[in-house]
Amino acid sequence: MAQEANNDANLLDDNFSNILLPPLDVLFENAKNSPVYEMADVKAAIERKLLAKEKRSVLGFFSLRGSYQYGMFGNESTYTDVAIAPYLTYSTQAQNGYTVGAGVNIPLDQLFDLKARVTRQKLSVKSAELEREIKYDEIKKNIIEMYAMATSQLKVLQLRSENLVLSNLQYEISEKNFANGTIESNELADYKERQSQAREAYENSKFELTKSLMILEVIARTPIIKK
Repeated sequence: MAQEANNDANLLDDNFSNILLPPLDVLFENAKNSPVYEMADVKAAIERKLLAKEKRSVLGFFSLRGSYQYGMFGNESTYTDVAIAPYLTYSTQAQNGYTVGAGVNIPLDQLFDLKARVTRQKLSVKSAELEREIKYDEIKKNIIEMYAMATSQLKVLQLRSENLVLSNLQYEISEKNFANGTIESNELADYKERQSQAREAYENSKFELTKSLMILEVIARTPIIKK
């Protein structure tokens, strides 16, 4: 009977006995792939790009312009003299030309506000980075809570599994004793009630553990339960 109980225990815990929770630092690192963290990271990256743009905004005070032309230019003229009748002459020549120029336009309000704009954008970058770290700390806190809960539930499930195996064994023995007439039906009913309670407690623990592990998988972006 003890050997049978051992086999039953292995069967009951088949889906959970091989579960090994990854180290917390692995879960923390994988959690950076979560949408909450990535969204905060993207926001910080956008603010850094805007800071770089503000630092280059001084270039907006200057402008360059230029043009280039190429083509055939024609010249038409009329010549006459007292002794010569008027006659028309026409000539063409290929020509090219270009112009280059530069300009400076400095709005005083933008010039005096340039340093302040850069400072404000630096603060925006810092704010976005702090928001990202706050989100990350919240994620790590949730991971720690679910990790501790799952660790505790694994131990409780093992205890309730052993209790269920024992209850099954006691009920099997009581069935044989009842068949042999050594116990009454009310005693058999008591053993059955204990078995049912042990089964219910085991199933509840299994449900709670499964829920905790699935939540941990979602938060940490890490597969834990073997499919």
